[in-house]
Amino acid sequence: MDRFEVNRTAGKLDVFLSPKLRYIDRAGEETERFLQENGVAVDPFGVLLIMREALTNAVLYGSRHEEDSQIRYSLHCESGTLTMEVEDDGDGFDWKSLSTDVPDITSESGRGMAIMTLYSSGYQYNEKGNRLAVFWHSA
Repeated sequence: MDRFEVNRTAGKLDVFLSPKLRYIDRAGEETERFLQENGVAVDPFGVLLIMREALTNAVLYGSRHEEDSQIRYSLHCESGTLTMEVEDDGDGFDWKSLSTDVPDITSESGRGMAIMTLYSSGYQYNEKGNRLAVFWHSA
C-alpha cells in the first residue's frame, strides 16, 4: 500500500511514507513549508540536505523498498531548537563503527555523518541504528 501522509500541529510536522524515492521530493516541499511557516532561524540548505540523505538511506537500506515497510519523518521546533527525526522499520546499522571524517570526493557512500557534522548542531542514533535525530540550535 503506497502511503504519503502529512500531519501538522503547532510547531510539529509528521510525515509517514512508503519506502519510495519519489516521496523524498514531497517531503522536501513539506519541510520548506514548515520552516517558512514556523520562522525557523536555521539554514534551510543544511536541513534539506540532511533530510534527503536520511530519507534516501531509509528507503534504500533501512526499508529496502519493501512494500509493507513505513518510514516516519518529523520536524519539531521548540525553544529555539529544531529537531528532525527519521525512523524506518529496518534492522538498523552499526553506526558506532563509522567515521565522521569527510570521505574521498569520488566516494559514492559514507557521506551522511560528515554532512550532519557540517550542517547541524548535533545528531544521535538509537542503539539499533534505525532511528536518527538531528538538532539545530538557532542563533
